[in-house]
Amino acid sequence: MSANVLAQAGFVTLPSASSQAKSAYVQCNPTGKLGATNAAVPKDAGNDACSVTSSALISSVTSAPIEDFRLVGVMVSDVPMSAPYSDKEIAVAVLTDAIWRNKENTECILGTHLQMKDAPLADGQYWAVNDIARAGFADNDVAIAYFYKPHSTDKGGNTEVLFRAGRTFTSVANAADDVLPSTKNVPPVNTAISNTNAASISDNWVNFTTDVSFKDTDASTRAISSIFYIKYSCDARDPVSKPNAIHLRTSMQNGQKLLDVSVPGLVPVDKEVERY
Repeated sequence: MSANVLAQAGFVTLPSASSQAKSAYVQCNPTGKLGATNAAVPKDAGNDACSVTSSALISSVTSAPIEDFRLVGVMVSDVPMSAPYSDKEIAVAVLTDAIWRNKENTECILGTHLQMKDAPLADGQYWAVNDIARAGFADNDVAIAYFYKPHSTDKGGNTEVLFRAGRTFTSVANAADDVLPSTKNVPPVNTAISNTNAASISDNWVNFTTDVSFKDTDASTRAISSIFYIKYSCDARDPVSKPNAIHLRTSMQNGQKLLDVSVPGLVPVDKEVERY
């Protein structure tokens, strides 16, 4: 299936390794300085790239982001944090995986949602997740989108946007500006977090950049992620849960220490996780 067909209804096609793109990433919402300040709600041409919405989604987040897709599975799991970051293993977030499939059984959409808990770490700070990376998309064109649903402005209650998304395993800890990570002078393709503004394209991985924390150290506290979607070609077979398929990362946007936490996640059937 062509990339042009995949990129519809607000979905944006990500570059492939064969595209020789200047960046593995695409810009979505450029406001908010990667979470350092409050981002603008996606609503106009300046900040609504990659954004999807509908009356059905506003009514129920289990609705598909595109018509003629049906929900076929949901997996909800706690995200534990172990020593030395926590005095004891505690659940610091709730991760929701969902999948929708079209009636022709030719396209699927994986959805990712993260909600942070009121659970401080051993040092008293709250975990901040700046990036969410997912595996399982090698040999497949993919397009991404997100749904932003405003929540309460109470502590721990608001939703963060999607700043950018990349066809890469690598999250990038860079200055809060609009310059997308380059594909020049890149670190190794299996680098989890790059401290230069560069990342290799890796067809097996999709990385979403956001900024969620129950109590953030900066001026913007958003404890709930938007729903991040990945659309790809599939058949009637359901994806399977595999270890380390999702990486949740702290990439220093707010000065916190680098952290890469891997958790199980749904992967398209017959696809691999440890591929870069």
